[in-house]
Amino acid sequence: MARGSQTTQPIVRTGLAPVLTEPTADGDVVDCGNVALYVTNGSVSSINVTVAATASQDGLDVADLVVAVAASATKLIGPLPARTFGQASDSADAGRAYVNYSAQADVDRAVISF
Repeated sequence: MARGSQTTQPIVRTGLAPVLTEPTADGDVVDCGNVALYVTNGSVSSINVTVAATASQDGLDVADLVVAVAASATKLIGPLPARTFGQASDSADAGRAYVNYSAQADVDRAVISF
């Protein structure tokens, strides 16, 4: 199975009721920029959402962004600047970010732009 390419849902003046779906086992490919991951954890255990960093500073790799989402909680994670999280220009997913989830069962997510 491959990473799932997610469609960004824009917030509009009249509001947004985000469509939430379960993440794929191999993770997601999401847009970078003024976007946020909207993650709802309906399980009884905390999960980690990891956004893979691609940047380096002075020859040192920037650490991945790892965010814990507690059981029965919802979190907005972002923004996700391309200079930190975007895949290289020679990648099929150039300029987009890779997101991994420590669990998928009872977890839903959406990508929203603001």
